[in-house]
Amino acid sequence: MARLSGIRKRLGGPVFAIADQCIYSASQLLLSFALARVLSPSDFGIASAFLAVVSFQYILHTAMVHEPLLIRRFYVSRSAAWTSWGLVALFSLAGYLCWQLIVFPGQLRWVGVALIVGYEIFWLSRSLLLTGRRYAMLCITGVLICVGYVAVLGVEKPATWAEALLLVSALQLPFLVLVLLNLRNVMPALPAAKDAQGLTVKESMGYGWKASLSQFMSWIMTGGAILLLGSSADSEQGGLLKIYITFLLPMQYVLAALGYYLLPQLAARWHAEDRRSVHRLFVMFVLLGFIIAELAGVVLGLLGPHLVVLAFGENYRHMDFSPFYYAPAIFGLTMCLRTGFRAAARPGALLFCSVVGAVVFGIAMLAAKAPVSYIQTIHAMTLGFACMAALMIGWLFVFMRAPRQGT
Repeated sequence: MARLSGIRKRLGGPVFAIADQCIYSASQLLLSFALARVLSPSDFGIASAFLAVVSFQYILHTAMVHEPLLIRRFYVSRSAAWTSWGLVALFSLAGYLCWQLIVFPGQLRWVGVALIVGYEIFWLSRSLLLTGRRYAMLCITGVLICVGYVAVLGVEKPATWAEALLLVSALQLPFLVLVLLNLRNVMPALPAAKDAQGLTVKESMGYGWKASLSQFMSWIMTGGAILLLGSSADSEQGGLLKIYITFLLPMQYVLAALGYYLLPQLAARWHAEDRRSVHRLFVMFVLLGFIIAELAGVVLGLLGPHLVVLAFGENYRHMDFSPFYYAPAIFGLTMCLRTGFRAAARPGALLFCSVVGAVVFGIAMLAAKAPVSYIQTIHAMTLGFACMAALMIGWLFVFMRAPRQGT
């Protein structure tokens, strides 16, 4: 019985983490399905562009709130927590306004502001629940948002993309209750102890700016590409690219869940005297992630033509799913390799590899024949991630074998 109990404890964390990410992935899939069915292909492309702005915000939240909390577990003070969260919202709004000035000069779309505020509340509630290890509540909230997307968008039948996105924004507001109820998970009692070793604003921002910049390079090749195509004259191409990336979400969130579950353990032991075991664990994780991503890609390549009609409707029957046989494996490989850089505290090296990948993507896009289609963008994206993965493997191979500093 004791042995079975130990197995349950070891497997319980990863199983709950994967279950939560699968439910969250399902919510994003259902959102895309619902929007594609209630909007025209052109409006769906525009809505996808606005949701791409939200994905940029998610990068900031992950780098400046989510990952630092997973490692430190709590803030040094209440003011540090509120300041960190406020800065994420401020940076997100600034990025959105910059895009607005470029795409819609002289016209502010307030639906974007509503999306940013609503989604920050939702993601913050998830970060606090995960820090407090409230896995059951995480899964329940994921199911609730799934039901909300389908029910509201299906019943209301919004006439325009703006009405649809406002409904999506409103669905995030009830999660403010979860934020308020779970503040105690990450905030010390007042007054805070003088020797508190919690997360400070300086540490959060110091870790976050390099991590967010490296993630931003990847966003340029995914959400940024959707934004570019969705804002073009042929906005339908942005919607097609959104569908392609939507099918990658389940694999992405499963690998992210495993990576975040292993991150505290890897970070604590990466620089230890006996570090072979933790490096071996990381290599096994990378190989497992690569195999999972490749298998998912093959399944999507075979079933994609049928799934896209079932999920998004007849308007998208003509999509080309051939890139799924190789692109998801490369994308999944880069996701797993990122965990090693985070555990090794090498955000600068990760940023360098990401910048090179984004530059390769940009060159491939400039070389593509106009008008640029979603399939050309997928090819450029895959090339960029492949170059990034090659550099990341080189960096980690050298770093793992380098002697530990200070010995």
